Amino acid sequence: MRFLPCHATLAFAALLTGACTKPEANGFQADAEAPLSAEPAYLDLGAVNFGNRVSGTYRLQNTTGAVLPIVRIGPFSCQCASAELILPGRNGDQAKRRLDGGRVNLELQPDEVMELIFTLDTARYRQPASRKIGSIPIVFRDHPGMVIEWAADIFTPFAVEPWLVDLKDVGVRQGASGTSLVVAHDSINFNVDIDQVEEDGWHVKSRKVEVANSRLTFELTFTAPEVLPEGPFSRVFRLATDLPDAPMIKVTVQGIAQPDLSFSPSRLVFDPARNRADAQIVIVHRAAGADLQGLQLDAWKAAGFSIIQEETSGPATLGLVLRYTGEAQSTMQNLTISMPTGDEETPVLEVPVTIMPQREKP
Repeated sequence: MRFLPCHATLAFAALLTGACTKPEANGFQADAEAPLSAEPAYLDLGAVNFGNRVSGTYRLQNTTGAVLPIVRIGPFSCQCASAELILPGRNGDQAKRRLDGGRVNLELQPDEVMELIFTLDTARYRQPASRKIGSIPIVFRDHPGMVIEWAADIFTPFAVEPWLVDLKDVGVRQGASGTSLVVAHDSINFNVDIDQVEEDGWHVKSRKVEVANSRLTFELTFTAPEVLPEGPFSRVFRLATDLPDAPMIKVTVQGIAQPDLSFSPSRLVFDPARNRADAQIVIVHRAAGADLQGLQLDAWKAAGFSIIQEETSGPATLGLVLRYTGEAQSTMQNLTISMPTGDEETPVLEVPVTIMPQREKP
């Protein structure tokens, strides 16, 4: 199979081999030998608000007077672009197909027309963009390739960073919070005035912040409700500014709500027969204003363990290094150490422990 150079844009020619003619001012060079006539060759999608979709249609006709094998349509310029191929003269499954930028293995009959419905989804942009241009290469089996182009003016008044706030592990009563910034892009002046409690208890508050040598910036703070359901959560916030016809501010806050008082790892394993008599455990109280002053450790000593190291990183986090002081038995031992906590919600922490049996060393 031959893959011949285009006669349309220098960008496409850089990816291929051979010479390429100079493009005209509108970004497309008409070619008398092109196997397809394109109307338009340069699709101007006009203005679109960030977050919206806009579509346009190319009409392409086989002008070769013979069957025209088309090998590929695409790839497209970015994940924000998609297309659908319509063959008006055909019926059934052959009349329409989604394009993914890969091979199509299509044969157009003489003078047959195909329509390419192109869609730009600006919500897929993660970086602010005001003007977007792109191209769609079309590759033939027996002719040089060609390129059709598109462009759009995207009204992006502000950028949101980060658009995904990951709180990771938080306590169900921690009142965890995260922040995101709204920074001016195409608009010089606007206001984000938010101080509200959502129906599910999340509190969203905005404040204007001064950043040296930077554009107008607002900080959004998202604070979890008093009690979160235990487990993974993902909350999408859509917030308005005072700009008319502007897109909504969209921020996703996610994380995993854990019990306020918890420990890791979930099981301690000791293997005295292999000189692994020590194990570490970290105990955390995530509830707002909580501490571990009521935690009692006497049960470890009563079960044959000694505490050889204690480390704290604040009143609500305690790290312990424990040592099993007994001998390995002939069978594996599984037991549970109960630690009173002095906490009303979680009065006792039950820590599973495994002591491996005596066995021959490898």
